[in-house]
Amino acid sequence: MLRCADSYIVTTPPPRHEVGELRTVLHIGPVESKGGMQATIHHHLKHPPEGWKTESINTHVDGSVLSKINAWRSAKKELTKRLRENPPDIAHIHTATRFSWWRKSRAIKMCISAKVPIILQVHAGNFHQFLLDKPSASTSFSELANHPLVTPVALTPRHKEEIGLSNMAVIGSPAPPIKQIDPSKRNRTDLILLARPSPIKGHKLAISTVLKLRKQGHPVNLYLSGISPSHAWVRPLGPADGINALGWLTGDEKNELLENAGMLLIPSKFEGMPVSAMEALSCGLPVVSSPACDGILGDAGIIVEKLDSNSWADAIADILNDEEKWRNLSKAGPKSVSQQTPQSLGKKWAALYEKSLKEVFN
Repeated sequence: MLRCADSYIVTTPPPRHEVGELRTVLHIGPVESKGGMQATIHHHLKHPPEGWKTESINTHVDGSVLSKINAWRSAKKELTKRLRENPPDIAHIHTATRFSWWRKSRAIKMCISAKVPIILQVHAGNFHQFLLDKPSASTSFSELANHPLVTPVALTPRHKEEIGLSNMAVIGSPAPPIKQIDPSKRNRTDLILLARPSPIKGHKLAISTVLKLRKQGHPVNLYLSGISPSHAWVRPLGPADGINALGWLTGDEKNELLENAGMLLIPSKFEGMPVSAMEALSCGLPVVSSPACDGILGDAGIIVEKLDSNSWADAIADILNDEEKWRNLSKAGPKSVSQQTPQSLGKKWAALYEKSLKEVFN
């Protein structure tokens, strides 16, 4: 018997399973939207922990405001039915900021009412800033994240510290299976940035850095995913300027970039543990990042302390001028993500799921 924060009693025992039967974790989040959160959810669905099977409910679509509203209404209806007729053993809810949190806070309350244990995974690197800017969101997050049925999860120790919740578990973003690419097969002067077109992702800084490097005589090219050639940031520029806006890429197209480029740029103001960094490191692509990725790149990346084009141009030029340094960064990549492979993460998630069940129902 357990008394919950909102004063009702939870006495429901954990779902009973036959020996050898898999438990179910239901992932709730933007399964069909573009971005890092979708990539993480797809990783979960593709690589369920041992002893578990994964299912999902999509809460968001890319498109008009009306389509987003309809997607959430459909998700809410599906979740209501699922919780009433066939509740999962665990609900794994994925959240970012703003409307993402608004939707997920309602999903959390629905799962609490159904007495289903919840894993609340926070993906946004700027979640702490969101809480500071939105007192109402801060209050609701604190109340829900401290509920006995909820286990909150941050991406890194730094992410946890910034959010300021002591009871958060820490499990990072997934890396694909290791596939070390021979550095000699890469084009060292091809730079890539894989991110949605948000000001916090640093596209403008990357573009100005590349233009500066080209003026200095470095024949670099920048390839931007997620941004179309008509976007305001790149509209006056093009391949002749070293700027290539590719729009959203298929998985194969993205992998081709990761396996042929010379560096991944992450000039973000905020990050949790970006999936793009894990994807890059797993195949030996060196990463040049802002302090947002401090502590997660190992010996396979460079941190540029300042968010200005002079500092970034100097850091990239230093790597371009030292091929041995660049090769060493490349070779260090797979080792730096050895704890983020599907096998390693599967064990961590399985342990957290079981711990959540035991704490709720024992």
